[in-house]
Amino acid sequence: MNTQPELIPGIYNFCDSWCQRCLFTSRCRSFQLQAAQPSNDSVTREESLIQQLTEALNLTKQYVEKMRQSGVQSGNASSPEVLEQEALQKRTDASSELASKHPVAGLADQYMRLSGDWFKDEVNLLEQAGRQQIEQVQLGFHTQEEALVKLNRLKDAWEMIRWYRTLIPVKTVSALRAATDTTMDQPLLTYHLGKAKLVLVSIDRSLLAWQTILTHYPEKTDDLLDMLALLSRLRREMEATLPEARAFQRPGLD
Repeated sequence: MNTQPELIPGIYNFCDSWCQRCLFTSRCRSFQLQAAQPSNDSVTREESLIQQLTEALNLTKQYVEKMRQSGVQSGNASSPEVLEQEALQKRTDASSELASKHPVAGLADQYMRLSGDWFKDEVNLLEQAGRQQIEQVQLGFHTQEEALVKLNRLKDAWEMIRWYRTLIPVKTVSALRAATDTTMDQPLLTYHLGKAKLVLVSIDRSLLAWQTILTHYPEKTDDLLDMLALLSRLRREMEATLPEARAFQRPGLD
């Protein structure tokens, strides 16, 4: 029995696991479980993302068992939630392997590699931006407030690109199971369409973040054209492969 009606059931199944920026942490069971665990400040962003994805998966398994028991006890074992979660557990690794070989998954992996190379080349970008803004303020070209606004925008874009570049390939493979598994039933198909919606939202936000970088550093346009074209192509191919995904309404998020 759910003693916390304010929780949004299953919201963690379709989120980006970026709890620090989420407005719904007070209504997310996954966040509550994470908050109850001791923190480790030495964990990197990439490790944090992996941890949160793993914790969400474990929570889903617990949710499956709880829903299964609830369905048995109530005599409603065929409820959509129960069928969806039980079907998810029964899928074999072969389905995921097939999805990972899909051309769209290849595009997602390529984007992750290219963006990773860019971050290595531009590792000092924010520090350089900070020094530039100090000089601009000292010369009277900007006020301190204007400089801080620019730096915060760059920092936000930087963090957004870094977060989503590793999430997009993982969720793309999950989403593509809706296209590669011809035996998939409707509840499970809906689940993976939700993953596809998450991928599209992540791409949308990444493109906006890249545009912020280019607005402040137009001289880097040539260096980024191939990567931005690749990311835009990934979005088009995902929408073409799973045309129903864009209209999917994620619980509590859309």
